[in-house]
Formats: sequence, C-alpha cells, structure tokens
Amino acid sequence: MKLKFIMLILLLATTASYAQTISEVFFPQYIQGVGNFNPADDRKVPFVCRMTLGGLTPGATYRYFNRFVLNPTSTSTGEGNYILVKDSAFVRVTAASLAAAGRYGVFTTDSTGSYTGWFAVEPNATSTYVPGSKIYFRVCLNNGANGAAVVARITNANPVSVINFSTINDSLSGTGLRCSPLRNGSARQFVFLYDNILGQFSGCRPISGTFIESDSSDNSIANGYAPFYADSVNGVNKAWGTIIPNNLPNGILHIAQYSLQDGQYARFPYLSFDGKWPSYNHTSANTKNAAGGLDNVLVINGARLSILNLWLNGEAVTNETITMEWSTPDAANAREYVVEKSIDGGKTFAPLSTVKAGNKAVYELSDNRSETTTYYRVTLLGKDGAKIASDVLSVQGIVKINVYPNPVQNSLIMQHPQAVAGATVSVVGIDGRQLFAQNIQLGASQTTLNVSKLVPGNYLIILNMNGQRQSKSFIKK
Repeated sequence: MKLKFIMLILLLATTASYAQTISEVFFPQYIQGVGNFNPADDRKVPFVCRMTLGGLTPGATYRYFNRFVLNPTSTSTGEGNYILVKDSAFVRVTAASLAAAGRYGVFTTDSTGSYTGWFAVEPNATSTYVPGSKIYFRVCLNNGANGAAVVARITNANPVSVINFSTINDSLSGTGLRCSPLRNGSARQFVFLYDNILGQFSGCRPISGTFIESDSSDNSIANGYAPFYADSVNGVNKAWGTIIPNNLPNGILHIAQYSLQDGQYARFPYLSFDGKWPSYNHTSANTKNAAGGLDNVLVINGARLSILNLWLNGEAVTNETITMEWSTPDAANAREYVVEKSIDGGKTFAPLSTVKAGNKAVYELSDNRSETTTYYRVTLLGKDGAKIASDVLSVQGIVKINVYPNPVQNSLIMQHPQAVAGATVSVVGIDGRQLFAQNIQLGASQTTLNVSKLVPGNYLIILNMNGQRQSKSFIKK
C-alpha cells in the first residue's frame, strides 16, 4: 500500500511538471475578420504573434498548426488558415493536417520542455471571424514522436477582438494601414504596433502585428487578401500591411520591428507622440480614430521613418508659411536641434534656427514659403557628442503674384513666376462669376490684362499654374 502511494505521488509530480502551457511574448489585441462570407472577398491581412509553449517533453520534436477558436474549452482544432513561419520562406496552408507533409510546422523543445516561436494566422469565411467576436488562439500538437494525430490543444487565455474594414467609428470597425518599403527593414521580420509610447515595456499588448514582405506566401486577391495588401504589400520587398481599430483615441505611437531568428529588436523602435506618421506629398497618416476602412487606407512612407522624424504639419500650411514638426525617441540625449534649409535643390544647406532641447514630445518651427521648392532637415546634437540627421523634407514652392496699378483704369499688369505650359489667368467678380480668361505666354513672368470694359468695383485675378491657384484682389475705377 505504501509503495502504491509513493508511485501515485511520483506519477502526479511527473504529470504536473509537464502541464502544457502557453504564454504571450507579443500577442496583438485585434485581428481582421471576414468580409461578406464570400471566400474570395474576405479582405484578409495577416495576424502574427510570438508565443512560448511549455510543459512539453524536453528535446522532443513536435508537429503543429495554429488557429483560433470561439470557445477556449472546446475540443475543436479551430478555424482559419495559417502561415508556417520558416527561415527560408513562409508557407500558407488552407487545410490543417499533422499527417500531410508541408501542411504542418515542426519545432524542437529545449531542455526544459519549452519552445518560443512565431505564429501566423489569416481569417477565413467561417462564423469564428465575425466582427465583434472574442476568439482564442490555439496551437494543436502531435505527441512529439512523429505522431500524425492531434493529441494536445493548447489555448491562450486572453482573447483577440475581431474587427473588419469599415468607415464607422465603433468597436467592430477598422482601417487598413500599410507601410511602403522600410529603409531599415528586412523581409520576414515582424512588426508590432502599440498605442502606448513605451510599447512592450508598458505591459500593454500590441494593437496589431504583421510580417515584413516578401515572405514568399501568396497574399493575393485570389486568396482573399485586401486589395491594398495584395497590390501594394504582397511581394514588395520591405513593405508591410495590417488593420487598426477605428476607435483608437491615442492612435499608433510605437512601431517595433523584431527579428525572425530570436525575436529581439531588429532596430530601435519608431515613435510618434501624436499618432501621426510621415506619408507622401507633405502629408501625414493620422492613426487617431481613423475611419478610412478600405476606401482610404493610411499609408506610411517607410523611407522617412528614422530615429529622428521630420514632417510637415498639414494643418498649419498656408500660402505664406509652413510649419515643420519633429520628434525622436532619443530625446533624453538631445542637447539641441539645428534646423537647416536649402534653396538650391538640396545641394547645400544653411542653418535656419537652433532649438534647445527640452521636455517636449514634439518640436515645431515655422518658416515663410518661397516661390521655389525648398528643402529642410534637422540634426540632433547629443549630450554624448552624437549627431543624428533626419531625412530631407521637401516643400513645394508657392506661386506668388503681384498686380499693379491698383486701383486700375485700363491695363492691369500681373507679375508672376515664369509661366509653364497650360498656365492661365482669369478675372472673377465678387459674386464668383468668371468674367473672362486668357492663356499666359510660355516663359513669361509678366502678363497684361485689358480691364477697361469692366464696370467699377472689386474683382479677383486668379492665376492657375502648375496645379496651383493664386489670387489677388484689385479695384477697377
């Protein structure tokens, strides 16, 4: 009897020591859901996470696949397609199996019976991925000894919220976000987005996670992927795409990039202190409470992401002035910032202003616009002697005109930049009606208009050139 009792204690101890567990390393809060339950219109984007599995047999080689379930206590093997993360190429699988070669992943546990790795999932047209659902990540394993049957279903306790592309600001809706090729990116690395400036160190889960292309899997429209992902991300070296929720008051503040091999930082994280990220045409991608859905996907200019980010505040641009803004995660080391300006096409730069570093999250400086394209850059001078330069920001010149005499009797002379092909000038009354228009001679910098037939009063002269409009008021006496 005593021997049986001892054997029972040993058996329980052995069983307890190999209780299977799963814990989060990077585990996003949101996943994109199905479209209209038409497999060709799922509008997919990838979901990736990094997890640690424990309580397994030490030194054993397991077969696995990973999916999501609606009920964490169910015996289901889950729903969804999965993408096997491999060093050479990622493999997309649409029919789960631990028996068929190429349809399962393989990992080997360490001496403690643990394994930490990357997992990727894409939604499919099932009831699991309905917007508003809370779903649970599950890894299905064999016996660790070449078995072909599922013998373990390890499920994470924290759920993931399902959202889908929509322009509505609610808990069910999200907006597409993509990044053009990263200057410092590498294919098959991983990107996680946080709404906290400290990212993973804040203890918060990432908002979303994805991988950097090209991973070699076919993420095309034919396989149900969102058009922006299929057309502008899939197969594009160093690009990535994901979905973010529309009801995100802080926006995305921290973008982290991690290595495929060991899950460590691939580079210093990118930070934004106001949820805005550099985009194209002197604009920013505002991730605060976005409402673009699939119609107005947010685009980050990956070439302009750096440790010192400089962008143009589009809300503070006028015909006369522009306002630049910049920020850096290395703010604690900053002593001062030198803003430089070039008016010769970016060939030479001259100091415009020196700004002492302080406790600001975002710095700004305004400057007068010129008639030619102007270039700016900011250099951080560190307390440790470091010098870090931002990317160059180009600001298109503004068309400026002058008119005289004013008031005018017969001939009004307009001075303007040298005219390009297609330039026109028109005269508009105070009621908004165009009274007459004429073409401007190519290369001219001065144009004369006969206004003798206008009745006395106030008018506007409008120059249309190079896609820009500039107006001046004049008085006909």
